[in-house]
Amino acid sequence: MMDERRKMRKRRRIRKTIGAWFIAVMAVLVLMASAMGVLRIIGRERLLASAENTAPDMTTDETIDSIDDIMNRQTGEGLWQEGWLQYEGRIYEYNDDIMTFLIMGIDKNGEVEDSQGAADGGQADALFLVVADRRKKEIRLVGINRDTMVDINAYGAYGEGTDGSAKAQIAVQHGFGDGRELSCELTKDAVSGLFYNLPIHGYAAVNMDAIPVINDAVGGVTLEAIEDIDTDKYGKSIGKVWHEGEEIHLQGMEAYCYVRWRDREKFESARLRLARQKQYLEAFLEKARCETKKNITLPVRLYGDLAPYMVTDISIDETAYLAGELIGYTLDPEGIYTLSGETIRGESYEEFYPDEDALKALMIAVFYREVEDVSE
Repeated sequence: MMDERRKMRKRRRIRKTIGAWFIAVMAVLVLMASAMGVLRIIGRERLLASAENTAPDMTTDETIDSIDDIMNRQTGEGLWQEGWLQYEGRIYEYNDDIMTFLIMGIDKNGEVEDSQGAADGGQADALFLVVADRRKKEIRLVGINRDTMVDINAYGAYGEGTDGSAKAQIAVQHGFGDGRELSCELTKDAVSGLFYNLPIHGYAAVNMDAIPVINDAVGGVTLEAIEDIDTDKYGKSIGKVWHEGEEIHLQGMEAYCYVRWRDREKFESARLRLARQKQYLEAFLEKARCETKKNITLPVRLYGDLAPYMVTDISIDETAYLAGELIGYTLDPEGIYTLSGETIRGESYEEFYPDEDALKALMIAVFYREVEDVSE
C-alpha cells in the first residue's frame, strides 16, 4: 500500500515537472515571438524612413501637345501633378510602395578590413538591385554590368585630402573609399545616379569569401549550368567541370566558383558572368524564402554569421522586419532585368554603355506605376 502511494506521488511530481517545463518552454516561445514582433515593427518604421521616396529625376522626350487632352483621354478630368511623366502616350508616377536594396559582391577575400590606401577598397564585381513591391508582394531583380561607365568619385586617388572625379567602370567606385561604409555609400550614390537618382532603402556589401556561408545556410542551391565552366581555369581550383545544360547542386566553394568564374579570353565575359550571378541570386532567394518559412529566425541567424564579411546599413531589427515581410513574396519570373547597351574595348578594359531608351523603359517597368484615376 505504501509503495503504491509513493508511486502515485512520484507520478504527480513527474506530471508537475513536465507541466512546469511545458509552461516554461511556451513562455520562452511567446517571448521570442514577441521579441521578433517588436523587432519587425521597429525595423519597418526605420526601413521605410531610410530613403526619401521622392521620384527619380527622369524625364522623357515625348512632346505633350495638350496636358488636358491626355488627362481627359486617359484618366478623366484631373490636374497634372509634380513627379508624373508621360511615356508612350500614358501617364506614370514613381511607385512609393516599393523598397529598393543594393547588393554588392566585393572582390575581397577574408573578413572586412579597412583599406590600406586610395583605390584599395575592393571592386564591386557583382551589383544587383532587389526591388520589393509591398502592394503586389513581388520581388524583382535588376542586374548591373560591373563595366558600366559612370562618373565616379575618385576619393583620395590624387593625394591626401583631395577628391577628384573620373569616368570609369561602376565596379571600381567601391575601391575609392575605406573598404567599409564610405566605399558602400560612394557605390550607392553611383548606382542611384545611374538610375536617375533612384531612392535606395538599404545596401549590403559582402566579401566573396562569404558566398559558401550564405549558400550552405540555406542547404545549397540547385540550378542548371548556363555555360561550360572549368573551375581550374581562371579560378580557384576545386577540380570541377560543369557543362551547359547540366543540373548541379552547389555546396561550399562550388557556389563561390560558379558566381565568380569567368573566361577572360572571351569578349564580354563580365556580361556572361552577370547572367550566372543573376541566375544564382534568383535560385538562392527562392531557396532562402522556402527555408525561412520553416525557420523564421534564419535571416537573423544568417545576419550574425555574415557580420565579419559584410558591411550593411540594414540593422538587425530591419532584417527581422524583412524576414517576416518577404516570406510571402514571390519572385516575378518576368521581373528579372539587366541593362541593355553596348560593350566596347577601351584603352585598358572593356567598357559598357547603357542604351538610354532601354534604361528608361526599364525604369518605367520596375520603379513606376501607371496613373489610373486622378479625377477630382
